[in-house]
Amino acid sequence: MLSWSHIFTLFLYFLVQPCQGVSVVLLKSNFTRLTARSIHAAGYHLHTVEHLSVMDAPNLEHVAVEDLTKMPNLKSLFITQAPRLHKIAPLPALPELRTFMVTTSGLVEVPNLSHVHDHHRKGSNSSLSYLQAIDLEGNHIKRIPAHALRVRADQVSLNYNLIEEVPAHAFKNAQISKLSFRGNPNLKRLDEHAFAGNLLLRQLDLSNTAITSLPTKGLEKLETLKIERTPSLKYIPSIYEFQSLVRAQLTHHFHCCAFAFPERHNPARHALYETQMANMAQKCGKSYKNSPSKTRRSLPPENMKLKTVPMLYSGETTATTSEEYDGTEDEYFSDSSSFEDEGPGDFHDPVNRSLGVSSFAECGSFSHTRRRIECTPLPDALNPCEDVMGWSWLRASVWFVITAAVVGNIAVLLVLLTNHTELTVPRFLMCHLAFSDLCTGVYLSMLAVVDLRSYGEFFNYAYDWQYGTGCKIAGFLSVFSGQLSVFTLTIVTLERWFAITYAIYLDRRITLSAAAKIMLGGWLFSLLMAGLPLVGVSDYSSTSICLPVESENVGVAVYQGSLFMTNAIAWVTIVICYVQIYRSLGGGGEKYGGRGAAAAAERRIANKMALLIGTDLLCWAPVAFFGVTALAGVPLVDVSHGKVLLVFFYPLNACANPFLYAILTKQYRRDLLTLIARTGKCNWLIQKYKLGTPPPTAQTNPSAPAPLLPLVDYQRSQSQNKENGEVML
Repeated sequence: MLSWSHIFTLFLYFLVQPCQGVSVVLLKSNFTRLTARSIHAAGYHLHTVEHLSVMDAPNLEHVAVEDLTKMPNLKSLFITQAPRLHKIAPLPALPELRTFMVTTSGLVEVPNLSHVHDHHRKGSNSSLSYLQAIDLEGNHIKRIPAHALRVRADQVSLNYNLIEEVPAHAFKNAQISKLSFRGNPNLKRLDEHAFAGNLLLRQLDLSNTAITSLPTKGLEKLETLKIERTPSLKYIPSIYEFQSLVRAQLTHHFHCCAFAFPERHNPARHALYETQMANMAQKCGKSYKNSPSKTRRSLPPENMKLKTVPMLYSGETTATTSEEYDGTEDEYFSDSSSFEDEGPGDFHDPVNRSLGVSSFAECGSFSHTRRRIECTPLPDALNPCEDVMGWSWLRASVWFVITAAVVGNIAVLLVLLTNHTELTVPRFLMCHLAFSDLCTGVYLSMLAVVDLRSYGEFFNYAYDWQYGTGCKIAGFLSVFSGQLSVFTLTIVTLERWFAITYAIYLDRRITLSAAAKIMLGGWLFSLLMAGLPLVGVSDYSSTSICLPVESENVGVAVYQGSLFMTNAIAWVTIVICYVQIYRSLGGGGEKYGGRGAAAAAERRIANKMALLIGTDLLCWAPVAFFGVTALAGVPLVDVSHGKVLLVFFYPLNACANPFLYAILTKQYRRDLLTLIARTGKCNWLIQKYKLGTPPPTAQTNPSAPAPLLPLVDYQRSQSQNKENGEVML
């Protein structure tokens, strides 16, 4: 409550100027009812009160609204921090009231303000009967009663409440210029007619809500639309439904793409617009010929500030006296002085135009040029206005990668898992490698199918894909398969390096149990790296290709850096091991019984190693290089060009590995023939193979036939017989 010295000073002030309007501020009051008596007891004359403010009233439960009529000059009522104030009765007629604010209190429903300016509606000064600001921010409002906001107001704020639904005709017969529902996390549903009947709505804010759709009835004159940080909004209406929209601040990039390409966003609505434009062109061609002298008569009075906005779907114009909105929350409400000096701001009466003036306005602003809307967030490097694949050649070539990856790895798994020979470490590792590369093929096939379904209009499908389960599954498969494939390739290389380096020590081998434990660690690591984006570390929905490429904070950057570092370490390990293998096999031509044979064997081994290392380098190096530059804050390619690396080059290993490590080896062909022989089919092929000369082993005569060997025995024999040069790499 105010101090006695302050009250005494105000009392002396009233004695000198008894007719001067005053501002009443009741701070930290303990009363439970706000009445005329409590105001008078504080030392104020009711007829002089223009501004009434109640701040920090923890016990306030009731406002005697009938006593407000005893303050005929009341222009503003402000109540804040009154947690026990749950309801306010319908306000009576308060002809001078311009500002009504109840913030950070306990209101559970919107007070009925429809009768505030009843007297003015009946009088001659109807153009002045409006509220400058209604602020009900920070309460516990859950519902908007019917006709409660049937008011004429410049700005209405229902921010940061618990509103769950805006019912039909909630603002019927209202004239509100700026309406805000920002920060209502429970607001999920807007009725189709929620804003119908509001004749003057210019600015609408639905940011930080949970709405899933946006009705368009009643938004014909909307100029500014704000729906930021609302990821639940799935679909944005066509630009043709917003006849006067100038500025849109949205959540998703693809919604701005829909505004930029209306012919693909809603082809039916665009066709209707084109038809109407053609009719307008024909109509206006006659108007210019028949009515060339109406220009002067159609001009508005000089004292009116006009802002002509073409209604895109019909060609009409709306002449308003609206001022530009600065878009800042701190200045969301203008003060009374500026309002009184400058006029009603965005609030005004509809312009009453004659048929002749309106008809000329149509043709006066008729143009085939598409209206541009200032839309954010603009499409960027991560989310361009393009299809999933982007280029036609990439769309076609990715199917070859998919076919090779899926067919090749299924063929490897089919032969290795159905062959009843003893399970060996190389066979065990090949199964893991084939499975991980198969997952990459599945990931690419998911992208390719979505690309075919959404060809030419991906932004219409972007929400369902990027924020749906499909994109999460695809992203998980991509990261999981990439990490498991890299891990398995490294273990395969280490196993072969160990087997060849210690070929004469048969007891020094990686056992199957040890390999199983190693691969278990690889599976856990791959699952962890693929699962982190599902729990908030990075995000699979940041791009249409469902990869965690967006760096929002240090944690995400560390995660992405770990992915690149894993690939770098794996590639360096593979290169070092293959160099050591080559050195151990190429120790001198005399070991092969002749320098010519030794040189030929070394060339074959070198070529195979170069092919293995080259494919790994081609797949990993470009992605790693451009990824590291992006993490360093200097991105050299955008996602449009990065798709070539991420969708085409990076998965090349998935289709090359089954051929390089299995299908093109002689042992795989032997296992395949063994499997075919069990079926009893293709006997001619089996007989033809049996007549051939198998590769020699260390235990057999090189010129004599040898029986079919399982994968592990064949590898051991090959490592001991270096003269042949057909080491399985």
